[in-house]
Parts: sequence; structure tokens; C-alpha cells
Amino acid sequence: MASEVRDIQLCILDIMKAIDRVCQEHNLTYYMIAGTLLGAVRHNGFIPWDDDADIALPRHDYELLMAHADEWLPEYYRLVNYKNDKQYPYPFARIHDIRTTYRPYRDFGYVGGVPVDIFPLDGMASPGINRWWHYFKYRFHVHLLYFLTVNPQKHGMGLRYYILKSLRKIYIAQRCFRKMDQLQRQYDFESSLLVADHDNKPERGILPKSVYGTPKKYRFEDAEFYGVSDADAYLRYCYGDYMSPQEAPRLNYRELNLNKSFLE
Repeated sequence: MASEVRDIQLCILDIMKAIDRVCQEHNLTYYMIAGTLLGAVRHNGFIPWDDDADIALPRHDYELLMAHADEWLPEYYRLVNYKNDKQYPYPFARIHDIRTTYRPYRDFGYVGGVPVDIFPLDGMASPGINRWWHYFKYRFHVHLLYFLTVNPQKHGMGLRYYILKSLRKIYIAQRCFRKMDQLQRQYDFESSLLVADHDNKPERGILPKSVYGTPKKYRFEDAEFYGVSDADAYLRYCYGDYMSPQEAPRLNYRELNLNKSFLE
């Protein structure tokens, strides 16, 4: 299993190099975030058991990448999101290697290639009722999206199965995606002092814009990629004592083939 994880890491590393090259060529700001940044700081590369990578861009640059990724990237890397693939189950985008096969751990029925996750960074309101209401609505749609995209048989053939099937007749996933996208954009990145990564709960997904700041280079395996300006503040906020060893989580995939395209 360790050798398989290393193989997928090297595949992800190549995608990261392509994203870095595209962003530099087209003057796009990006940051390594979450466990990818933690790996860069603590291991100078991947966390040994990590099998994914997380990249975030300010909203304006994110949208430019969404519009031009397939034009700018090598032909074997493709951008996928809810707008260009009706089966895609996530509110963020991915750039995946179409020469490979990767089935997510969650039983969505979706199959793609080995991916790098791409997130938008948006502004956020100060603590208070507006922020609370914003996240109440957003988390509602996160849960709703799960029930609209997960395989109903995952929950057996009982009452919950029929509730899920009925729910899909009255509420479509695309409508949910559009509402989540609208909520993410509610607070402008450029005019806000706070930055929100909506993939995380507010207690670990909202930071002062100064923490992101001007991107800083970090060694990552045999390359250098950009991360947040104040990595210590970011990682302490997200993980606490981030230099201490952590228990390895489960893998993020249930099926992997690095030698066969999911398109075949």
C-alpha cells in the first residue's frame, strides 16, 4: 500500500508542476493549503500517507483558471467541475490526469482521473449574525448536495433509500451547486479583510487576508511551490500543534489504476 501511495503522489506532483507553470505564465496567484501546505512545512513534500493535494486561488484568478485550464494545460490534464460534468459531485474543481482511473472513497458513482483539488478563495464577513446565517445556509446545501449525489443504495433499500430517491425528483444537484456558488461569492475577496475557504467549517476556514498575503515559495519534493505568506499562523489555526505526528487517515479513493484511463 505504501508503494501505491507513493505512486499516486508522484502522479499528483506532476499535475502540481503543470499548475504552477500555468499560473506563473499567466500571472495567477495560487497557494498550497491544508495538508499540502502542512506537508511542505513539516516534510518538504507530501505527508507520507497523503494521497491528495489542495491548491487555492483568489476568486478572480480561480475563474480565469476555470475558463482557460484546458487551453493552457497539457492535453492529458483536464479541468472538471459541476459545470462541465453533470456527474461531478463536488462544489470545487479538480484538475485530473485522464490517463488514469480514480474512484473517490465516497460512493458517488463518479469516476475520474488522479486529481488535484482546486478551491476558490472568497471574502468573508466579520463574526456576527451575517456570518452565522451565511454558513447556516451553506452547510445546509453541503448536506443536501451529499444526499443528491451519493449512491442511494449506500444506505440500504429501506426508508432512507426511498427518501433519497424522492428528494432527487424535487431538487436537482445543479440547482444546489448554483446556490453554493452564489453563497461563496457573497463577500468580495478584494474588498474583504478576511478570507474564506468554504471547503472547511468556519472555525478553521476563515483567516485574515494578511495570513495568505504575498505567496511564498516552499520546497515540495523536487520542486518549489507557492503557499501562504504566514504558514505558521495558518497551520496553527487549522491544526494546532502541527509539527506533532498525526494518525494516518483512510485513503481518499476506493479504486486506482495509474496505467488505464477512466475514459476507456
